[in-house]
Amino acid sequence: MTWYAIRTAPQRELAVEAMLRRKGYTVHLPTETKTRRAGGFKGKRKVVTYPKFTRYIFIKAPFSFLHLMAENHVSSVVGFDGSPAPITDEKFEAVLSMPSNVPHKHSVNPHRALRTGEMAEITSGPFQGQVVKVQGIYGAKARIFLSLFGNGKEVEILLDKLEAA
Repeated sequence: MTWYAIRTAPQRELAVEAMLRRKGYTVHLPTETKTRRAGGFKGKRKVVTYPKFTRYIFIKAPFSFLHLMAENHVSSVVGFDGSPAPITDEKFEAVLSMPSNVPHKHSVNPHRALRTGEMAEITSGPFQGQVVKVQGIYGAKARIFLSLFGNGKEVEILLDKLEAA
């Protein structure tokens, strides 16, 4: 059978998955489990489940695209040139083999987030350990001023190579 990716409304992945399962669809939603505080600074910690791919759910064919698009909180089916794009078996096996309780590398730690104007430390590469000021964030890259041979040079660096200082 063939799998497809569907896009959901923001923060509705778990609800759409449950709804589609009740209606008889075969769906898969990779999740990760984290703990967070409940009720302020001194509150107890609770376990929360988050989707690994925000706004995406995988659904197994056969199904009617028209009926699927009529469901609440389903935004679109991922595809190219107006036709849905099937996911190959080996690609979907890679999704299935992802551990469910281990955060993937793009998980965000909200307490150590980088912000424009703040200082960050370079964590890898030839400038590892150097503290720089973040001038701007553009997608997966940050623009920083780096001191090279006594002169400041504006460069771009991947965000995963920076950590808030």
